[in-house]
Amino acid sequence: MMHTNVPLFCPEHLQPLKADLESLFCTSGCSFTILNNVPRFTNDEYTEAFGYQWKRFPKTQLDSYSGTNVSKARVEEVCGNQIWGHLQDKTVLEVGCGAGRFTEILLESGATVCSADLSQAVDANIENFPLSPKHLVIQADVARLPLLPSTFDIVFCLGVIQHTPNPEATIKQLAQYLKPGGWLLIDHYGKSMAWNLRTAPIVRAILKRLSPEKAFHLASKFYSRAKSFYLISNNRIYRKLLNVVFPVVYFGNEIPDLPLELRDEWGLLDTYDSLTDWYKHRRRPSEIHKTLVALNLENIKSFKGGNGVVARAQRPN
Repeated sequence: MMHTNVPLFCPEHLQPLKADLESLFCTSGCSFTILNNVPRFTNDEYTEAFGYQWKRFPKTQLDSYSGTNVSKARVEEVCGNQIWGHLQDKTVLEVGCGAGRFTEILLESGATVCSADLSQAVDANIENFPLSPKHLVIQADVARLPLLPSTFDIVFCLGVIQHTPNPEATIKQLAQYLKPGGWLLIDHYGKSMAWNLRTAPIVRAILKRLSPEKAFHLASKFYSRAKSFYLISNNRIYRKLLNVVFPVVYFGNEIPDLPLELRDEWGLLDTYDSLTDWYKHRRRPSEIHKTLVALNLENIKSFKGGNGVVARAQRPN
């Protein structure tokens, strides 16, 4: 296992971890498996579906694969002018790394990245972006990361917090890893009545309890059945009606640069994703702002964007 500038510590005792070929261990007797060059500090728990989807779609959302700048635009938005363009040689904790759609952008920007995920998506991530002195991958729970507090210049977490049991607790856990002067960069689903008016919440209540394979099979059937109706017309009102009736995500011209041959791949991925997440919380910008204020962070920006709410805040020096 290659080493980065990010040392690992026992999540129980905060002691430095030593390594042999197959495990990491601390002097108090804790031992953690290394599998496929990834230290494993947890199991899948409620994220089995996420691990399945990123292994099935390991490259779909990578900008280098799609030929778009969709992921880069998300990173630029959350960074703002204060941070974007200044990531060179910064240490970044990326929580909920998935297959690496944002890992790619962070590494290209010159940062040293510790990519963490609770699910087996780490296997897709390390395949896309192998270990190097600038990249470490770990499978770990945000509540028990094998890292010391106050370690990172930037803590980066997009597309994740809404899927954890308690978003406010997750944001607090993320913030503890910031160095003085470090930046917390996050997003969250926004509140929306539209979701509750659809058939999707009913279907999700069933699919999220199935095995990933069965859930994917059903999501694929829903998508293929719905697609023929979406192809009939681009009329805005007609599409809104279809969005209510069918529990799918369909990409017409929502991402203009997305090649036609990849739109079904994106649509099926997002359909499966939206119907199998165990937790789906929603917050307003004002609620995220309030959480960041309660953590005594500064230079807070919380606004509508991305998948709902985008926010950044700085730990005081």
